[in-house]
Amino acid sequence: MNLIRTLRVAGLVAIFLTGLLVGTVISDADNTSQGESPEAPADTLTMLLAKDAITEQIYNYSRGLDRMDKELALSVWHAEATVDIGGNAKMTGPEWIESAWRTHEKITSHAHTMANIQIKVTGDTAVSESYFIASLHAEPTQESANTSLIRGRYIDRWSQKNSRWAMDHRRIIVDFQTEHVAKGKNRPSAGKRDKTDPSYAIFH
Repeated sequence: MNLIRTLRVAGLVAIFLTGLLVGTVISDADNTSQGESPEAPADTLTMLLAKDAITEQIYNYSRGLDRMDKELALSVWHAEATVDIGGNAKMTGPEWIESAWRTHEKITSHAHTMANIQIKVTGDTAVSESYFIASLHAEPTQESANTSLIRGRYIDRWSQKNSRWAMDHRRIIVDFQTEHVAKGKNRPSAGKRDKTDPSYAIFH
């Protein structure tokens, strides 16, 4: 577990314990009066930790693609995971990563941004919806450079196996796409699409 995730989990635990101290008496009294049994504290903490692990996997997917770290991108999926990209187009998780690699290798840079993450956990399974923006910066011609902005959502199913949360199925929904054409060549990027990127120095 890296330092960033350790701090995030510690924060979740602190918030959880604070909520227990403030709200347990009120919650228990209210539930008892209505004939309901309060949710077990251990179950709530387990759910929060599951959501944190799934959120990190969602971020791992975009980081794996943007840094062209195939091992990280593949770690998001269970071996038998499937992907639905619309219509009759279906493939396995590893096949989708290979397809994405062939596309990304042809362009100069790209950035995948994840937002509006909603997760529902049920035991050792979960579902999630994540909004994404994929910015794909194409190799320029002598006159112009094209950037495609793809906006959509990932509808995912997850499960925990051997204490590891990973994806079972992903449905990709593209809501809309725009194209931006700029005159002149692309400006050089400070980021690297491999493990020489500055971010790897602090994570490894």
